[in-house]
Amino acid sequence: MQSISVKPINISENDGLNTNLDEEDDPNSRYNRGPHIEPFHRQRRIDGTLSFSEQTTKMQHIISTNGIDGRQMKNDNVLDTELKGGIWKETIHNGIGQKPTLGACVRLHYYAYFEHRDEPFDTSFKRRRPLEFRSGKCDVLPGIDLAVSTMQRRERAKFIISSDLLYGELGCIPHIPESAWCLYVFELLITNEPSTIFNDDQLLIKSPTNRHQIDDFAKRIRLAQSLRNIGNEEYANGQLDRALRSYNKARQLIHNKVTLIDGKHEEQYHQLLLKLHLNSAQCYLRLDDFEKCFRACRDALVIEPNNLKALFRASVSLRSLNQLDEAKKYLSKAVVIDPQNRDILNEVTKINHALDVLKQKKSDQTFTLQETNSNDLENMLSCIAISDEFRSQIDSLLNQLIQSNETSEPFVIQRQNFSETEYYYFELLVKNKQLNINRIDDDIIQISK
Repeated sequence: MQSISVKPINISENDGLNTNLDEEDDPNSRYNRGPHIEPFHRQRRIDGTLSFSEQTTKMQHIISTNGIDGRQMKNDNVLDTELKGGIWKETIHNGIGQKPTLGACVRLHYYAYFEHRDEPFDTSFKRRRPLEFRSGKCDVLPGIDLAVSTMQRRERAKFIISSDLLYGELGCIPHIPESAWCLYVFELLITNEPSTIFNDDQLLIKSPTNRHQIDDFAKRIRLAQSLRNIGNEEYANGQLDRALRSYNKARQLIHNKVTLIDGKHEEQYHQLLLKLHLNSAQCYLRLDDFEKCFRACRDALVIEPNNLKALFRASVSLRSLNQLDEAKKYLSKAVVIDPQNRDILNEVTKINHALDVLKQKKSDQTFTLQETNSNDLENMLSCIAISDEFRSQIDSLLNQLIQSNETSEPFVIQRQNFSETEYYYFELLVKNKQLNINRIDDDIIQISK
């Protein structure tokens, strides 16, 4: 096997193929978050020394209830002394975009506290995953649903919610006290509109009022692009399995639907499908699922045979699978396309090193096998329990056969004249002297040069 060779070149520091996604796919680049904000899980979120009544004086009373059964009341129609419950809000960090609509799928992190407590009694970080539910569908407690419906994406806010919108008068003993008001700190991560929740088999849009089949390919493209953007955000957050699911759903939505588009839309279709294949390949690569990574790269190369990222990731996955010859073929194409790329040059070094190691290993194995066979036979012959007289006689007979001319007749023996141990020794000695054994039948054996 020959190593890949490249000419000495100047390496550009700006080149790189180990970036997770395309630059335009980086979800964080779309948000201007302003000054640096300390991560949510490291911030001190509440002051447990203050009672809820003191904290609500500085918060906005966004929803008012009667404090008994959660029935909402309008502030204009009642006195302040009659407002016995509801939801109070204080925005910690402003968000962007629209508020969740009815049926939208939301994902958020939260901390939940009782009054005069510094430690939360519940948090999404204990489960190591965000809370997910559909807005306005009674998937969570009413107070949580109403509070989140007032937030924007990326918004962080503190809420104090009365017991009638949470666990009620009885609570949930022993975990939740009776008539317990709670303080929640929410950070809304993602809001997916209902139009992005679809049944892939029938390609139906689900909405609170109706369903209709998607016939327009432009709608397919928008839905697939929306799913791809969600996957990019999940990838940026390290949720690789979720990102893969989003990419796969988007690909299934538009794949093999070329008959629905005309020539001017075909390029848009292929470019979106190519990005989905490349993003999936990167996820599989980070998950060390090299076989699926290679398949995704192969699908991408069907669309664009000289795609640099697909060639590079295919080479990395094949090298990891110890298919060095195939890996070298893909990497050779990548070197021709961009011989100055730093990641490609690093991969060239790795493959050349792997080829050298494999060659040396095979050479060592061949030498060791030849040396071991001879030494092992000598050791085995010396360990067999037979008389020295028998050893001397057999060795003398075989030496005479070796020194005889080519026309001499073969040496014939009858097995019944030997014990099992003696025959075993005789057979090994013949092999060690590199003579031929020809079995005439079960009892007669010929020995020849």
